[in-house]
Amino acid sequence: MSRHTGGDRMVRAAQRGDRKAQEQLARAYLPLVYNVAGRALGGDPDVDDVVQEVMLQVIRNLAALRRPESIRAWILTITLHAVDLHQQRGAAIRTVPVDDRPGAVTDFEELAILRLDLSGQRRHVAEAARWLDAEERSVLALWWQETAGQLTRGELADALGTTTAYAGVRVQRMRTQLDRGRAIVVALDAGVRCPGLEIAATGWDGRPGPLWRKRLDRHVRDCRTCLGHSQGQIAPERLLAGCALLPVPGHLTAAVLAQLRATPNPTTTRTVRVNHVAASVTAAVVVAAAALVAYTQLPGSEHPVAQTAASPGPAPTTPRPSTPPKPSKSAGPEPAAAPTRTKQTCGAGLAKAWASWPMPRTGRASYTNLGDGTVRDKITCLVWQRKPAPRTYTYAEAKQYCAGLNLAGDGWHLPSRVELTSITDLSRDNPAIDETAFPGTPPRFFWTSSPWAVTKAPARAWIINFYEGLTSNNADQTGKFNVRCVRSEPGSGRPRYRVSTGQVLDPATGLTWQRAISPAMPPENATGYCAKLTLGGHEWRLPSVQELATTVDESRVAPAIDVTAFPGTAEDARYWSATRPSPDPSLRWSLNYDDGFTTYRAAGSGYARCVR
Repeated sequence: MSRHTGGDRMVRAAQRGDRKAQEQLARAYLPLVYNVAGRALGGDPDVDDVVQEVMLQVIRNLAALRRPESIRAWILTITLHAVDLHQQRGAAIRTVPVDDRPGAVTDFEELAILRLDLSGQRRHVAEAARWLDAEERSVLALWWQETAGQLTRGELADALGTTTAYAGVRVQRMRTQLDRGRAIVVALDAGVRCPGLEIAATGWDGRPGPLWRKRLDRHVRDCRTCLGHSQGQIAPERLLAGCALLPVPGHLTAAVLAQLRATPNPTTTRTVRVNHVAASVTAAVVVAAAALVAYTQLPGSEHPVAQTAASPGPAPTTPRPSTPPKPSKSAGPEPAAAPTRTKQTCGAGLAKAWASWPMPRTGRASYTNLGDGTVRDKITCLVWQRKPAPRTYTYAEAKQYCAGLNLAGDGWHLPSRVELTSITDLSRDNPAIDETAFPGTPPRFFWTSSPWAVTKAPARAWIINFYEGLTSNNADQTGKFNVRCVRSEPGSGRPRYRVSTGQVLDPATGLTWQRAISPAMPPENATGYCAKLTLGGHEWRLPSVQELATTVDESRVAPAIDVTAFPGTAEDARYWSATRPSPDPSLRWSLNYDDGFTTYRAAGSGYARCVR
């Protein structure tokens, strides 16, 4: 479909209620919606139902679209919201059924392989998609269309509700996992499999998925035999360039048009929250759930002006109105004295990769401006460079800059992941930090000194986005990001956890954790689960995402946690927190122990690890 299909004239006619124009628009965009939703949902049997509902809501709410030229991004935003809601509800909700639905459900990638006659390396890329998780598949679905020439990077970013630069970070992270899946596909497809791979695959039922991707990848990435099968691979961007859209099944096209003809022309409009697109359009996103679920537009919505980890320089972004500054937590009276447990000395003397300070029960930070260009954190006792470095640096340059900094003395270093996490303020965004204590902080990614545990080239390190506080390990060390240095007491060693009666005490932070893994549950059930927990006769609660971050063991992956203290921790699963993201308080932050990254765009089931 041409990028100009359904021009302004057709869109405006459809908005006025012209049935012919509405049908033309539905026919024009149905293939794009079908391909994006289909690839995002994979083998879900309800792909057709989701596509029908998306197209119905597009037509119903077309009058709310203010800029016809934004229709592609608007439709894709509606599509991704519908996919997310469907996944959250466990595919339990159906809309108007499609007549003559085929009896056997066929995986979307299998359909693509068969109908588009994909072979060789193109087939391997399609099969690799099956190894991605739900969030990665949504990004892949958009990126596939971008690579095939059906979308621009700007439209992809708008559909994800973020900036072009930050979209690049999400694409790069997905690409990393896709490449790993591709290597696994090729190794499994070899005429004679590596004996080590056969051992690693013991117990595998043959169904691709993110959990087994992690397990098999541990072998494949370090096996010369398995990696030898992947030599000479062509980049997927080149393989997919010009790749056609998967044709829409005839029964689905007929069902969509029949639904459209049976639906009265809309007489009212609803507002919808469409993230980045909301700056220019107002729409309605409604997915059937016995009643219609509406999203509310957020005026002045902003997103991170971040540099992409895939590129050494920042990508240009569209200026947006700034949000009013939020009240500083460091302004006004200091919080009341913390409980007895926080009266221990600042710093347990651990290595910088670990939290050596007591976690405040209030969750409130407290800073002192020392008046010499530095700020002291009263909770952690860390001393921070008040204003960030004047420019961006590579990873090596950032470490060198901090080591050579002479600001009210020397002894500075690039902060570790857990150190930099300690000054994020997730109750605010743009930037997610106390602006009174730390003025001039750009809402961009900042380096940490923590390298990623996986040493496969290219070398990567942890970065934190001070737009909303997201933590990522996907920064190529040759990329350039912002820097803020820290000064702390020297230390060594790791936490000396004390395990007893199903509980784990971290003496450094003062937190006591539930040792066992909880049942899988949606995020809305996690708070109640912890509130009802009676382990040891104590009261428990769902932790904040910063508290969860103190348990991450950066030297490990899958899972990135001390498995002696916390056995049975899911290798690649989300652990829910009580922290709500400032950009969208209807969601909640989670931490994935695959390697410790955080996100608030997670859907589906996860786990709770309660704390007291």
